[in-house]
Amino acid sequence: MKKLLVLFLVAFCFACSGDDDAVIQESVQCTEEFVFGLSVEVRDAATGGIIPNGVTVIAQDGDYTETLDFIFDTHVGAGERAGTYTLTASKDGFTTKTAGPVTVRMDEDMCHVITQNVTIELEAN
Repeated sequence: MKKLLVLFLVAFCFACSGDDDAVIQESVQCTEEFVFGLSVEVRDAATGGIIPNGVTVIAQDGDYTETLDFIFDTHVGAGERAGTYTLTASKDGFTTKTAGPVTVRMDEDMCHVITQNVTIELEAN
């Protein structure tokens, strides 16, 4: 009887120790950082300088439309939103210009978008 019990325990231990079919998924810890998907510089085509005031940049992805915010010489938007965007930059006294498509993707952990940096040059009328 003892031999049978020992044999059973040995077989049980070997059966439980295998990890051939086990799938261990590591937990992904996303940060609370907010990431913009688009970072757009609008420059004067003649001078190469950033146009600091009065520029409107609109990003469109299908039915979604967003006017980008102007922060520290850069227009930012599409915060934590993946998509394929067409960008339109306009300012009085300059020819409106469209750029794209610009594709914003999620990072490999699916936590944040990967920022796409774009430069648009406007030509004076």
